[in-house]
Amino acid sequence: MSFLNHELTPQPEFEAAKSSESLHIAITDFTALCIFPALMHTLQDAAPGLRFELRYLPHSPALTELLAGEVDLALGFSTAEEIRHPELEEISWFEDEYVVISNASRTRLTLEDYLAARHLVVTPWNEKQGVLDLRLEELGYTRHIAIKTPSMLSAPFIVAQSDLLMAIPRYAAEKLKAAVDINIFTLPFSIQKFDVKIYSHKRSGQRGATRWLKEELQALAQQGDK
Repeated sequence: MSFLNHELTPQPEFEAAKSSESLHIAITDFTALCIFPALMHTLQDAAPGLRFELRYLPHSPALTELLAGEVDLALGFSTAEEIRHPELEEISWFEDEYVVISNASRTRLTLEDYLAARHLVVTPWNEKQGVLDLRLEELGYTRHIAIKTPSMLSAPFIVAQSDLLMAIPRYAAEKLKAAVDINIFTLPFSIQKFDVKIYSHKRSGQRGATRWLKEELQALAQQGDK
């Protein structure tokens, strides 16, 4: 009820440069890596008082939290099979694709190499089978998963010092290559590209700070500076 009352109360015009509001955002390691370095660089002058509370959720999408008003935005992947909700708004933010990272000594990656290798898989929601393995299954292949981890933080460092391969979104791979000694390869089998989307509640997503942040995120994507 307090959430509904807040939404029905007229809100003052949002002034980014003067705001000290807090925004609660549901993210993954990937979306944090892709979004927040560039976003903080932009906002340090435009909205220096704006505060963020980033929240890792044990599931995706953050449907319950968005509907309850516990988070203002959720940033994550979208697939055609996801369940939509009539009270939620989704905005396509940018398109990405999977690539493969390896240690720096690897110079090529064929499908045969990929299937013969050992793999590291990041499973933020402890899922038993991800989209890549489902696709491999469709093609009649399997791979050897040597490590599953819920966090992307250590994963590229493990790959850099081992013979493991890791499939990862291209934008994240390019960011990580600047910090870790890895090589990037095209995924050696076909799989559909995916959208990273901005999710919000249709009511609370229109309040000043949330609407303004969505516009800033869209502007970053248009500039190619995610």
